[in-house]
Amino acid sequence: MQDTQYTDIDYMEDNKDFTYDMVKFKDLPQFADYMHEQGQKYILILDPAIAISKRINGTYESYDRGTEVEAWVTEADGTTPLVGEVWPGATVFPDYTKRSCIDWWVDEIERFYKEVKHDAIWIDMNEVSSFVQGSSKGCADNKLNYPPFTPKILDDLIYSKTLCMDAKQAWGNHYDVHSLYGYSMVLATDEAVKKVFGNNRSFILTRSSFPGVGKYSGHWLGDNAANWNDIKWAIPGMLEFSLFGVPYIGADICGFFDDVTEELCRRWMQVGAFYPFSRNHNAQYYKPQDPAAFGADSLLVKTSKHHLSIRYTLLPYLYTLFYKAHVNGDTVVRPVMHEFYSDSATWTVDRQFLWGAHLLITPVLDAGVDTVKAYIPDAVWYNYETEEKITERKQQVDMYLPADKLGLHIRGGAILPIQRPAVTTTHSRLSPMGLIIALDDNNEASGELFWDDGESRDTVSSGAYIHYKFSVVYGVLTMQVQHNGYVDPNNLVFENITVLGLSSPPTAVSITEGSSVVAVPEFNIQYDSLKKVLYLRGLSMELGKSYTVTWSSVISDFERIDCYPEDGSDEAKCSSRGCIWQPTNLNGVPWCYFPQDYGYIAEPVTETPTGWSFNIVRNTKYPAPRAASRDIDTLQVEITYLSAHSLRFKIYDPANKRYEVPVPLTLPSDPSVPENRRMYRVQVTQQPFGIQVIRNSTGTVIWDSSLPGFTFSDMFIQVSTRLPSQYIYGFGETEHASFRHDLNWHTWGMFSKDQPPGYKMNCYGVHPFYMGLEPTAHAHGVLLLNSNAMDVTLQPTPALTYRTIGGILDFYMVMGPTPELVVQEYTEMIGRPVLPAYWSLGFQLCRYGYANDTEIAELYRDMKSAGIPYDVQYADIDYMERQLDFTLGKDFQGLPALVESMRAEKMRFIFILDPAISGNETEPYPAFEHGVEDDVFIKWPAHLGDGIVWGKVWPDFPNVDVDESLDWDTQVEIYRSYTAFPDFFRNHTATWWHREISDFYTNTMKFDGIWIDMNEPASFVHGTVGGKCLGDDIYENPPYMPPLESKHEGLNHKTLCMNSEQFLPGGTPVKHYDVHNLYGWSHTKPTYDALLNVTGARGIVVTRSTYPTSGQWAGHWLGDNNASWDQLYKSIIGMLEFSLFGISYTGADICGFFSEAEYEMCLRWMQLGAFYPYSRNHNGKGNKRQDPVAWDAPFAEASRDVLNIRYTLLPYLYTLMYEAHAEGSTVVRPLLHEFVNDKVTWDIHRQFLWGPALLISPALEKGETVVSAYVPNARWYDYHTARALDVRGQFVNMPTPLNKINLHVRGGHILPWQKPENNTFYSRKNPLGLIVALGDDGTARGSLFWDDGEGIDTDKSGQYLLLSFSVFKKTLTSTLLQNGLDPADRLRLGHVRVWGTGSIPITKVSINYPGESGFLPNFYHDAVTEELVIDTTSGPYFVDQHFTISWSTGL
Repeated sequence: MQDTQYTDIDYMEDNKDFTYDMVKFKDLPQFADYMHEQGQKYILILDPAIAISKRINGTYESYDRGTEVEAWVTEADGTTPLVGEVWPGATVFPDYTKRSCIDWWVDEIERFYKEVKHDAIWIDMNEVSSFVQGSSKGCADNKLNYPPFTPKILDDLIYSKTLCMDAKQAWGNHYDVHSLYGYSMVLATDEAVKKVFGNNRSFILTRSSFPGVGKYSGHWLGDNAANWNDIKWAIPGMLEFSLFGVPYIGADICGFFDDVTEELCRRWMQVGAFYPFSRNHNAQYYKPQDPAAFGADSLLVKTSKHHLSIRYTLLPYLYTLFYKAHVNGDTVVRPVMHEFYSDSATWTVDRQFLWGAHLLITPVLDAGVDTVKAYIPDAVWYNYETEEKITERKQQVDMYLPADKLGLHIRGGAILPIQRPAVTTTHSRLSPMGLIIALDDNNEASGELFWDDGESRDTVSSGAYIHYKFSVVYGVLTMQVQHNGYVDPNNLVFENITVLGLSSPPTAVSITEGSSVVAVPEFNIQYDSLKKVLYLRGLSMELGKSYTVTWSSVISDFERIDCYPEDGSDEAKCSSRGCIWQPTNLNGVPWCYFPQDYGYIAEPVTETPTGWSFNIVRNTKYPAPRAASRDIDTLQVEITYLSAHSLRFKIYDPANKRYEVPVPLTLPSDPSVPENRRMYRVQVTQQPFGIQVIRNSTGTVIWDSSLPGFTFSDMFIQVSTRLPSQYIYGFGETEHASFRHDLNWHTWGMFSKDQPPGYKMNCYGVHPFYMGLEPTAHAHGVLLLNSNAMDVTLQPTPALTYRTIGGILDFYMVMGPTPELVVQEYTEMIGRPVLPAYWSLGFQLCRYGYANDTEIAELYRDMKSAGIPYDVQYADIDYMERQLDFTLGKDFQGLPALVESMRAEKMRFIFILDPAISGNETEPYPAFEHGVEDDVFIKWPAHLGDGIVWGKVWPDFPNVDVDESLDWDTQVEIYRSYTAFPDFFRNHTATWWHREISDFYTNTMKFDGIWIDMNEPASFVHGTVGGKCLGDDIYENPPYMPPLESKHEGLNHKTLCMNSEQFLPGGTPVKHYDVHNLYGWSHTKPTYDALLNVTGARGIVVTRSTYPTSGQWAGHWLGDNNASWDQLYKSIIGMLEFSLFGISYTGADICGFFSEAEYEMCLRWMQLGAFYPYSRNHNGKGNKRQDPVAWDAPFAEASRDVLNIRYTLLPYLYTLMYEAHAEGSTVVRPLLHEFVNDKVTWDIHRQFLWGPALLISPALEKGETVVSAYVPNARWYDYHTARALDVRGQFVNMPTPLNKINLHVRGGHILPWQKPENNTFYSRKNPLGLIVALGDDGTARGSLFWDDGEGIDTDKSGQYLLLSFSVFKKTLTSTLLQNGLDPADRLRLGHVRVWGTGSIPITKVSINYPGESGFLPNFYHDAVTEELVIDTTSGPYFVDQHFTISWSTGL
């Protein structure tokens, strides 16, 4: 196998560049043509030194032309060409830093190419080398040639074997640029190859290098020798050049100098087959050492052919590694420690190396040896030759490597693309492809393939390539095309797949493409039971298409749908349900699972233009699984096409009215949609009944419920669906450790509860909504509108199982197709997020445990003194008399006056209200008395006594002194008052609630917002006082209990009895069992309506318990979190999830509610919390204060700095809030919403965006001062410096000292801003600035929404300003979209900061404004940061007028 033939300087006439010897190499042009006919390549050498002597038959024209353009390095006089001596004799040296020289060099190469057709250029002697010291004249005695200090270099002479240091080049003295000579030659040669070879990629090979040269050239390790030391040294040499960013690297195989022995050359050919640059090369006058020189039947030839055949087989893998090096900067030849850094044993391994992450090469590097000491890192490894798994790991071994072998091992977890080898790459690229899959400990693997035409230039940037990602999870190989911009002319297919480490033979293998599933014939399937290897042969999967390949031996376990999700499963119980019992040793896999036909059977179905309607009947061959929950044998199915991008499917009992969720959704009034406009199509499977929803544009099945196990009974409903990928997000409210769900058999309960965040703990709200990503990077969303207690199980099939204990199945699906559109379409149904008051975007302070109003006053004074921006002060239940709503405690009698004084300084005040109302008062308590009169409290049903269902919450009995040293349960028993719970479904309850709020505002204390808590509803007793719930216990302890916190205590744990009765607005009675999860939802709108009516302003409501549609009226905080590092990062996940749920105004208690905060953690939390939409520092009673002025001066300063950034960007945040309110877009945004085609972003949850343009990358770990943050593929600017980042599409280590949070602005976007002040009232009066972050194409866009900040429904009445901004060709244009702004709220234009304007000085800035056009004199351009700052404050410019601002360089 040979692809390339080189010629060294022997081909030249007298060693002169751009000539060939017309005697010895007279047929060189014909030889080059012959090579090309055979599919091979020819590469020639060029040295920089140009002879000054004439050619044999006349003048040396290359020299003459160079002299004519003054192309040479000169002596110190800057005029006289410096003459040295190299191979041709007396020579001059091109000055490649000079434009005329570069043009000459390009021209000479182009001329010579017309004589001899070569394919690439090898440049040598470019250190620069000379055989005389300095020059033919010597070197002058000066400080450049004889500096005060000479490093330890050859001959201790700085111009030894090179040029005098006082020689002149365009870039400067040779003293300064000597080490750049090879680099400048590479740049000039790069220009030449681009011109000569045009669109063909070609390559350059250089001997001398400098940082950055790897972008243009490869490198060989120079003139080594044929000895065992140099074969060893080659590996560290390659590893070092990997660090230096030169991945195309190798050593001269078998050595350059000296005669080589057969053994040394044989071992070198083995390891050299795995050099990225693999070339056998030796010097003149030594014995030939190419493999053929040792004889056709020699062991050396045989082992060379064998290992080169392996190399050629693996070239698709190697080529993909070079793609990743080119795009991401990954290493190709990789030190073992790069993959196993935590194992210190790998730190000194330098006699082995990796190709990428997955191929370990262990050569023999000593004479007379057939056993080497090799280190096996901590992973599964397979012998490449034998395909067997080795048992050793994380240990040194004696590896036996006979004369014809080197060690070659594939790492478990790898998928290596391969191709059948041929004698050249030209011919091997015609051969079928394949995959080697090496399973890891989890039976998983992954890999990639990059493929283009192999030689065209810039295929990555032009998109003319194919990019696959491969993965194996649970016996399913996914071959997903990430990008397809190239059609291979050879009609390549994946022919063979080898799976290493498969523990058992498959019973069947199938290949899926789109909706087509084809079984692989048995004769194409082989399994080696000794090696544990599966061979799939004779496949024909076309390159460029996506496939899944499934082998059933493993997948069968992961296809199981759990038939006995309750505790205590055994074979007898399983069999009694008609299910299959089969133990397995795989974690999480159910032992009891449904048979394939378990479920319902669809009666004949017919599609109509608007959907489907038909019955399904239960397959009664199987017994009812739960005697206490009657199965419903006949069900009605209705599938409705709601719009082009949405549909609904509803399954219910047609014979008996069942509870349905009373939450109204906004659905199209006319749901008929022409088929050709729908983004989806629906199919129905008859047995087992199931619905498939298919995306029309891709054929992806995004919902497929034709799985066994569908159950519909009185108090238990279960349905499963396949998922299109492992990537789903959502389901809440539960703490999750990652944004993307782990599908490894996890079950999450949903039932609203007074439960702080914790693993697998059901928390305050319920959101049965998820967003799924598809392999094609499309997105969809699914809502199950059911309010009963439920759970979801996520399993690796991938599949999802819903279980709920009541109601009906009412699914809504939106089709996206982007993640952001999924949220917009979902909020179109459930209601757009509320538009909060502007002041509510300011920083806020709260604490449970303020002793009195004086403490609040002192806090306010200290915050003002520290100059920390701050808009809102809270009072928790401490302000109340004995924690009674609508009262004021004795220690807070001065609070109303304090609030008035704070509001006079434009601060705002929010107070807390709980729903529970004390009923044990000895003095008149109007809230309770009016509630009884108006019949607002939840009671028992009439047949159970019709009395109030009493609980206990925070209110204390009157006239008691609480001993807080007692245990909690004792305190509840002896101190807590009986409380009644309003039924907020009832219209007259809303009227009562409004009246009580109004009376408090009018008669007791003013406020601006309301914080509602404990509305799950929470109670400190279980069910009711005394613990005895009336009525049928089946509702307290249903036949199936989801995996809820304290599920053994029943559903009424820490809440009301499930038999309690409530009434819907129309008077329909419902059990609390059905509507428990809606209590907080029902509490929210009456509170929001009361706030707006009472205060006459927009304000904000913050609620703890939520349900779909709650976001229309309120924001949400993430509950009573803990002051711990894990809660810090999980708060990002919580916000991202609530963004999906349509609640934009969200955040966590900064620094944590429970436990005492630690200094570093609290400071990092202040930094992160400054970018919560709802930014509030709040902690619990008994803990030390944690507000910004509770620590020290550096803490206060860092808090002030980061909050000043928040306040600076509030116009941008407010605009995002408006866009969420108007369009349903997200405010806190996952990276995947903006960069969904980059699948790296699908797993990122430790960074987030504000809208599309501000990237927040916080420090989230103790002691972390460097954050590894992902920079998506776009132009980004450092917010702090205005400098553009020079990386994209990769992780970057960002220095993050304790006083910094990483912020980056995305190019192509415009962010409005204002100078910060101590609160938003004053910051809103400052001029409006713009940050204009130019994109790669010099354009940018943005918008501004502005109103009075608190008016009710200003967006509906038109009382607002809406602007769009754009930049094109160095002109910023403001376009007025709406102007109904009150004159009092007008904004002047301030400073415009334009980023990415380039380094050429900007000399002129002008404005075009109605009546005021001309030049703007006040601007500054920083050529280093490339920021242009334009100060418009001296002019009469208001932003509510159309204007343009232009800038120019004067060039």
